[in-house]
Amino acid sequence: EEEAAEEEEAGEGEEAAEEEEEDDAEVAEEEEADAPAAEEVAEDEEEEGEAAEVAAEEDEAAAEEGESTEESDESQAKEDAPAEEEAAAASSDAAEEDEPGSKKGAKKPFVLPKDFERPSYPPTEREKEMLKLKKKIREIEDLEKKQADGVKLAANQEQKLTKKAGLLEELAAVEATVEPHTIEWSAVVHDYQNPMLGVLLKVDGRTDMLPLSAAHMSPPIHPDSLGEIATRFRKGQDLKVRIMRGGAMCTTLSIDEEDFRYSESQEIMEKLKAIKEEDDKKIMGELWESGDWSKEEFEGVVTSVKDQCIFVRVLGAREVRVSSAELPEDMTMRDPVSKVSKTKREAVKEGMDVQLRLRWDYRNERVVGSMVV
Repeated sequence: EEEAAEEEEAGEGEEAAEEEEEDDAEVAEEEEADAPAAEEVAEDEEEEGEAAEVAAEEDEAAAEEGESTEESDESQAKEDAPAEEEAAAASSDAAEEDEPGSKKGAKKPFVLPKDFERPSYPPTEREKEMLKLKKKIREIEDLEKKQADGVKLAANQEQKLTKKAGLLEELAAVEATVEPHTIEWSAVVHDYQNPMLGVLLKVDGRTDMLPLSAAHMSPPIHPDSLGEIATRFRKGQDLKVRIMRGGAMCTTLSIDEEDFRYSESQEIMEKLKAIKEEDDKKIMGELWESGDWSKEEFEGVVTSVKDQCIFVRVLGAREVRVSSAELPEDMTMRDPVSKVSKTKREAVKEGMDVQLRLRWDYRNERVVGSMVV
């Protein structure tokens, strides 16, 4: 009887211990149940800030890329000076080979110097979309890892897991698309810009005219040689171009040439911007508002001589028409047949330096000049 009593007491002690363990397990389960709820709230807050976070990351990345590009461009320009001269000479030869009537044949492909580091550009629309998709996939993979570790996921987190396959398919489709700036298009020179900082192109498949800046020609034309634009490009001339990142400008540079000449093109663009700002101030500001002949005299260079007029380049790039009636008497003659005043070609030559006063011609929407004796 005593042994039976002792065994009964021992059994009761074991039952009490088991009940205590069950209570502890229930508390732990309740804590685990509370954890996903808190995590769900945090996840909801995170989802609400995703759009702002992505935008902030893109802006910060673009800023960092711009700074790193400037630093790398400066150091690269010093290190690769000999290679740059060699590549520039090769590019110049290639441009000559591409001219009409050239005997050298087709244009040779541009070859980058060894160990050349390509510049960084702001992300394209395709790259932005890829970044967004990859971020969503990483978030799902993090949830999968938590689930594998035994963490109970909230309902909205489990719903996210079902979207992984679709996101992977969407990412593969985006990665397979071709970047628009890598495609070569047929184009025709429609007109010259005035001020002459480039030409306007009619590109196949586009209804709007796209500019080809002097900075993005192959090879680029520097601001002190803008007169070359008229000799290298004729109205109606057929070209092969690429539409650059952003979709607003064209280039005849290959992708490798564009990367190699990135610093040079950026420098030219800054100078062209300064020329355009000065032109806007003088022409569209002062002359357009006054409507009278300018009191200021402008230095210019004769770029073309016609029977009824001459054309003079002022302010670095602005082409101005000067009628024969606005030329000095010793530079004109009266035609014996038509009795009309004409330019005396032996007295006015291309490349001649002249002084002009300018006026805005409202009727023809252009600037005209009068030569100062």
